[in-house]
Amino acid sequence: MSSLPLLSALVWAPLAAFVIMLFLPEHTEDDRSRLRLVGLAGSGFTLLVATLFVLLGQMALAESGGLASANEETHRWIGSFGFVANYHLTADGVTLPLLVMVTLVFGSAVFHSWRVREHVRLYVGMLLLLETACTGVLCSADLLMFVLFWGLQIVPMYVLLRVFGSGQRAAAQRYLVFAGISFTLLLTTCLLVIVKAGAGSSDISADQATLLGPVETAGFWLSFAAFAVAMGVFPVHRWMVDALGGAGAGVAAVASGAMLTLGGYGLLRITLPLFPHASHRFSLAIAGLAVVGVLWGCLAALRQDDLRRFIACCNITQMALVLLAVAAQTSLAMIGAVLLLVTRGLVSAMLMLLSGAIEERTRTRSISAMGGLAAQVPRLAGIWLFAVLTATGVPLLAGFVAQFLLFTGAFAAHRVATVLVLASLLPAAGALLWAAHRVFFGPARDTFARAHDATALELTYLIPLVGAVLFVGIRPGSLTPVVANGILQITTRLTGG
Repeated sequence: MSSLPLLSALVWAPLAAFVIMLFLPEHTEDDRSRLRLVGLAGSGFTLLVATLFVLLGQMALAESGGLASANEETHRWIGSFGFVANYHLTADGVTLPLLVMVTLVFGSAVFHSWRVREHVRLYVGMLLLLETACTGVLCSADLLMFVLFWGLQIVPMYVLLRVFGSGQRAAAQRYLVFAGISFTLLLTTCLLVIVKAGAGSSDISADQATLLGPVETAGFWLSFAAFAVAMGVFPVHRWMVDALGGAGAGVAAVASGAMLTLGGYGLLRITLPLFPHASHRFSLAIAGLAVVGVLWGCLAALRQDDLRRFIACCNITQMALVLLAVAAQTSLAMIGAVLLLVTRGLVSAMLMLLSGAIEERTRTRSISAMGGLAAQVPRLAGIWLFAVLTATGVPLLAGFVAQFLLFTGAFAAHRVATVLVLASLLPAAGALLWAAHRVFFGPARDTFARAHDATALELTYLIPLVGAVLFVGIRPGSLTPVVANGILQITTRLTGG
């Protein structure tokens, strides 16, 4: 247990900043700038602590081969209702890189708030509340805490979609319905584990292996469905495409980069270790869903003319790759899945922020109405191409490392599914390159002749995302031992060790 509650500080700092903002005025531009700075301080602190934990984790691995015990806090919380629930936070090798990615995405979104002119307190405040929910989900080592933080996401995300979206009320309402379904399924899973496991505890690290037969099968499918909905995988992807298509650029960056990631994290953290026998039994079904998801995401992206919805459809393909790793259940595949979640989160947030900048300059989101923008906005075009090449898995970039590990690990477990997914990725990569060509190259249009390149503010929240992607691609060896240490705990539960 840590003498300094740094994990608690990491989780609750954005909420503390949100509370401070409630007492600050919002009358003048100086007032609004002050609100943004408070939000940036809260979000920046979480990023600083998360990065510190990664560095400490690397040092602990180098010295003793295990992560530092300081990455854990445990306090008794509930013990009067026939079971024990602890205030239990942890940051192992699976959590740490995702924490850095999520806090970096939120920091970029708070910087983006300088482009928001109305209801700044509400906008930044909801981002901070949402960040507390996301970091709480990542750090929770108690299932009840995990579920409560999961539910905490719903209201701020709905407000951001409803108030700061493009007026598509149906998209916000559809999100609310599907988020409610995901929360209900996850809460039912939690109650099932507490009541039927016989361990008398909701701690995720406790031995829940007494769940057998139909009870374990029910828990597996309940949790799998909850996380699949949150990931926006086929066939429950419509809410995700509509939400990202209707959200503002900053909100879409957070929803796509951070929140979708939590679904994949939940499969690795909750579904696989708590229901190992059912996970083995139904792995072929999950692999089949991954194959269909990759193909469907590719076809859906090719049909889109709306730039934002195109990016959202590409998420379906990327999240299907995570399903393939979950189906394979090998250490190498799951390490690749974690790195893919990190890379996909950074790239997706980058593309969403870029799409907002392009829309602002062209006054349209229609891909067919764009073209020849590279001459006017070379920096934006360069960052977009960098993100696309990362997503397609070009060597020396982060996407290649993640996909190589994932496919190498998955091939040993599901050869046919892996080959089919690889084959389906070729047209998916082609779709990304085709869209980039249509937006930035070809004949220049006179209507965009006065479009200006990236501003200093835009570079401020885009360059850190680019730098993080470059770091993962160039120095993957600095992360893979940390991730492997966390994956070892999951594979131990899967093999009954």
